[in-house]
Amino acid sequence: MEVVAMIVRYERIARVQERMREQGLIAVVVLNHDDYRYLFGEDRWQPRALIPFQGPPELIAFTGEEPELRAALADGRVRVFGSVGGQINDIVGRIRELVAEGAAAGIPPGASGRPRVGMQMWFQTPAFLVDLFRHVNPKVEVVSSDPVMDALRMVKDPEEIVLMTEAQRIAGVGMDRARELLRPGAIAQEIAAEATYAMMRAGAEGTSTPIFVNFGIETCMLHGRLSPRPLERGELVLVDLTPQVDGYCANLARTFVLGEPDSRQAELLAAYRGIVAAVRAAMRVGVTTAQLDAKAKEVCADHGLAEHHVYGIGHGIGLRFEEPPASTIIPQHRNLPLLENMTVTIGHPVLAIPGFGGARFEDVYLLTAAGPEILFDYPIDPILPS
Repeated sequence: MEVVAMIVRYERIARVQERMREQGLIAVVVLNHDDYRYLFGEDRWQPRALIPFQGPPELIAFTGEEPELRAALADGRVRVFGSVGGQINDIVGRIRELVAEGAAAGIPPGASGRPRVGMQMWFQTPAFLVDLFRHVNPKVEVVSSDPVMDALRMVKDPEEIVLMTEAQRIAGVGMDRARELLRPGAIAQEIAAEATYAMMRAGAEGTSTPIFVNFGIETCMLHGRLSPRPLERGELVLVDLTPQVDGYCANLARTFVLGEPDSRQAELLAAYRGIVAAVRAAMRVGVTTAQLDAKAKEVCADHGLAEHHVYGIGHGIGLRFEEPPASTIIPQHRNLPLLENMTVTIGHPVLAIPGFGGARFEDVYLLTAAGPEILFDYPIDPILPS
């Protein structure tokens, strides 16, 4: 008997369609990996699907994939193509049908006077495909699908929490391996390679971002790299790991010092530990990231580091590495209240002293009615023997 990997999430699709009708969208076109995983339980190198405002979802696939997808989507539609031109013609024809169906169902047009089609406008959506879709469908308005998808995806169900907890555990496996290799003369690329190997052996399918292993002054980088020169005794080290399990992202960052820290390093490390403690204590349903940032800034001020405070202490995380609230990307998200069963990182920005170095301790928390629960409690233990 053939095993079909795809699991169509019909309950989620029904909620998406309900929100589409509320928001006045005739369709959501899925071109990105995270929405595809959320709705269909698997990933493809080129995920393509169309969710109409009513009726079954429709998958867009190459002819060789048709038997597998029809078996998984028995009551839906699979639009196959043998050429890119054929696929484009099929989609144009289907959008024209949905325009007529939406008008008959009383779905109002957007401000432009045209029916609206949603797409995710984040990191993983290919811009050239959005542009092509607009070009071949000039009678519809392409808008962000965030008002439909965000409200559903921000709040995690128990199955999602299990996967994210496992991803954080695996990040801890990678961090253990990185710690073992932090010695004078260590090479960042070798540390990253060994950490990746350890995490993938433990069950990760890859990482959602590049691994960062930064030495010395490069610990000031908000989004780091693999430092090009060997590690020296007495330097700060920042390791940031982001393994994925079934598409769900982890984020674990730790800062170390090779040998006894000097007074400035010790103050920097103590300040970030204080930030984590203060923000964790303040996390509650209804609190905003702006309010959490204010707590972080107070701690920085107490350590004489107020001028080096960076806003954006946390962000949402799930099937996408950064989900709402993503205040460092979208300033308005600073005022989004945290919701029960939302997963949020705490420790996102680097507390950096230019010309000296930086620190970051980052973990993922589940927000419950009783407060935050860390998904995997990896120790903050920054001092390493030299």
